[in-house]
Amino acid sequence: MAKSEDYPGQKKTPPLWVTGVRPPAEIAEPNLRVSVADMLAAQRAEQEDSAPVPTSVAAPTPGHNDESLAASDSGVLAEVKVESIRVSPFQPRLTFSEADIEDLANSIASVGLVKPLTVRPIGEGAYELIGGERRWRAHKLLGRETVTAYVRSVTDAMAKILALTDNEGQEALTEYERGRSYAAIMRAGEESSIRALARRVGVNHSIVSRCLLLMDLPEEVRAILDTNPGLIGGKWAKDFIEFSRTEPALLLQAVTSMRDHQWTQEHALRWLAKEVASRDQQKTPSKFTEKEISGIGKVRVDGKKVELRCEKTVDAKRLAEQFEAFLKAIDRSLITSE
Repeated sequence: MAKSEDYPGQKKTPPLWVTGVRPPAEIAEPNLRVSVADMLAAQRAEQEDSAPVPTSVAAPTPGHNDESLAASDSGVLAEVKVESIRVSPFQPRLTFSEADIEDLANSIASVGLVKPLTVRPIGEGAYELIGGERRWRAHKLLGRETVTAYVRSVTDAMAKILALTDNEGQEALTEYERGRSYAAIMRAGEESSIRALARRVGVNHSIVSRCLLLMDLPEEVRAILDTNPGLIGGKWAKDFIEFSRTEPALLLQAVTSMRDHQWTQEHALRWLAKEVASRDQQKTPSKFTEKEISGIGKVRVDGKKVELRCEKTVDAKRLAEQFEAFLKAIDRSLITSE
């Protein structure tokens, strides 16, 4: 019998299928003996000392981002008082599920905080959230006094971008929520094009374009989406946009029913198509006229076609002979259109 090599102290060789796999990086422990302000100052001084001294100063190139260095730096890790944190004015998420926050709080209470918040100092000991509002709300629900957070000094423009990218890895944003944030960034001129914005937030430019299309919806419809952002999105978004351009009133009725009666997007689009077809059919004048000739039958005129339906007592063959003789003798000037 072969001797077992599985005993305490024996060095084990990792299986081939995990060879070369890098272990996950550990979150650094916060330094509680140094203030956040001191840590930020030390970080800036370290960056300045390590930066090369330029021999000449060049003018910034168009579209150059002065925050590229800050964007790659996660900031300093600190324990921040929960009550000193303010919500972000750039939060793209419009709604928060209380049930999901409660589940997240239970997870944090059980296994701890996996991903720290990201905040920025706004003076007088207060901080503004950049990323992690759901985790912050969970800490408040648990009654925690402090929360682990990366503290970063960033501008409003960078805070908008970071708020979007932070949410990408959490509970998914709706396309309407993304569209609102993308539109705000584009209006402020913080990105030169849709492709540039897509590169910045790390998504395909077609997704950014589709989300931005939702901002073309009528104002009344967007007001409903502000409180119900998940009603419209995905592959049906373009269909709703088309209806908004031609049938804004009908679209508002459909979206209202989606909110009040839980219509799906497919059901709403089918209803819209049916309503438009029914209305157009009523507006279209009849293509034919019909007259009844006593003792002979019904004559129906449909465009360039004349149809005669005989009564049961009429011999259709003999009637056709009479009709042929009549047509040969008719004055053609009386039936020629001008």
